[in-house]
Amino acid sequence: MRNRIVENLPRAVGGSEALAPPRRERFLVYLMGPYRTFDVDALLPEDTDADRDLPSFATWDGTSGDYAEDEVLRLLQETRDCLRDRGFNAFLAIDVGIALDEMDAATQSIAFARASNAVVFVAPHVGDNLGVGIEIGSVLEDLLSTEGMSGPAAEATPPERTRRVMVAAEPSVRSAMLGSVNARWDASVRTFTDAEDCCRLSAQFCTHIQNEELYGTLDRLR
Repeated sequence: MRNRIVENLPRAVGGSEALAPPRRERFLVYLMGPYRTFDVDALLPEDTDADRDLPSFATWDGTSGDYAEDEVLRLLQETRDCLRDRGFNAFLAIDVGIALDEMDAATQSIAFARASNAVVFVAPHVGDNLGVGIEIGSVLEDLLSTEGMSGPAAEATPPERTRRVMVAAEPSVRSAMLGSVNARWDASVRTFTDAEDCCRLSAQFCTHIQNEELYGTLDRLR
């Protein structure tokens, strides 16, 4: 999957403009964001209690949130472009251009997260009716398991895999909801105020992961 992502990103596919290769073409950063609906239960192990075990920011409430869907997409695209300008090969799911009849969106997210050096979930305030139903829970839960993995990813311990994940949330997204992201999965949680701040935090996180691969305890993905 890593090679397929790298090869597909320079092409004009998936509804996105062609993306020029950045300096660190092999350092993949998967950017995720909220969707209106997502059947997370279908992807979780049978013994997982979604209401108990997953972070509870999900169901979109357009009447009380601060963003429309196109605004969230624009925020993700701005963050992606900013990270790419800084040399990281950041991408959204739509940039890779895999047809949904080949691989559904939920499975794509898990595959992209497994293949990436770093994963950033951007959580703007999209509403107060926050249930379970968003990709980040299934991705983090999947990273706890080695099922279907091979190479360095399979050999890494679960904390080593989930340490590659950061959630960047707006201050209005209640911090209590985000506690399980760090406590259960040991993933990072940061707060951003605008698109520029989101990029800065994401770039700092990616630099940290890169240094951990080069000089620390994380395996270097190739």
